[in-house]
Amino acid sequence: MGTTIDEGNLTNEERTLENAGQRRFTVAAVRTGAFYLSLLLAGVLTVAFLPDLLATLATGWTAAGAAELGIHRLHVMGIAAVVGVFLLGLFAQAYRPTQRVASMWGAFAVILVATAGTVWYGVGRPEEVIPFFLLTGIALLTHPAGRRLLRRGDSFSPALLGLVAVAAVPLLAFVGTQLSLTTSAVDPHAVDGHYVMMVALAIAPLAYGVVAALGFAGWRLASWLAALPMVYYGLLSIAFPLQVGSTGAVWGGLAILWAIAFVAVAEYSRRGPSRLFRRDIRRSD
Repeated sequence: MGTTIDEGNLTNEERTLENAGQRRFTVAAVRTGAFYLSLLLAGVLTVAFLPDLLATLATGWTAAGAAELGIHRLHVMGIAAVVGVFLLGLFAQAYRPTQRVASMWGAFAVILVATAGTVWYGVGRPEEVIPFFLLTGIALLTHPAGRRLLRRGDSFSPALLGLVAVAAVPLLAFVGTQLSLTTSAVDPHAVDGHYVMMVALAIAPLAYGVVAALGFAGWRLASWLAALPMVYYGLLSIAFPLQVGSTGAVWGGLAILWAIAFVAVAEYSRRGPSRLFRRDIRRSD
């Protein structure tokens, strides 16, 4: 009798555990489906809205590109750069997303800034920006890493943090200048939302750079994504010093040098623990 009762109780417990396991599996499946669906829809939007813009990353350097873009040449190419680095961070999540947490945060920060500026100032193309923001938000909320999105890795880089701090001073000054120009109702660059997107371009190296320096999973990829917009903008400033948005050859050159230094330090820090380049994080657990 006792044995029979125990078996009955055990069966009920097993059924309870089985039901709980099925619910967790269903929730996980829905989360995963929503995550990859958001990436898929972002890909559809990219194909629908952005091919011509992204093409200017290359065609803008040509004579035909110069004739087509005119006074907006640097701005459009700069916008293409920030959109490109945002998409790289977002679509990198399609493969091993739990190992690319840093890029997820960087992409979300970039689109958040672009969306906030576009909506707040009422400029640019909110009908294109807002859908990307919503899909990126869904990807963040349903990310397979779950709570581990907030968890740093096992190390961080004091040297990279220092480089981010150095870059933050001129970049934030640049942001302030661009925002002050955005309020003009007669400047065609302001009406088209160019200054807002240049703010996003300036924030991108900081967004990716901070999470890379703090050692979030996938920090190596994030360090490259932090450097790319700096290199590209530096080249634009050097090549087109008279265009609106250029900071000239000197600052352009410094931007390129910073990007090279950031990637070099990131790659060198992979060699092992170091008080300067990559310091292990001591955890209580």
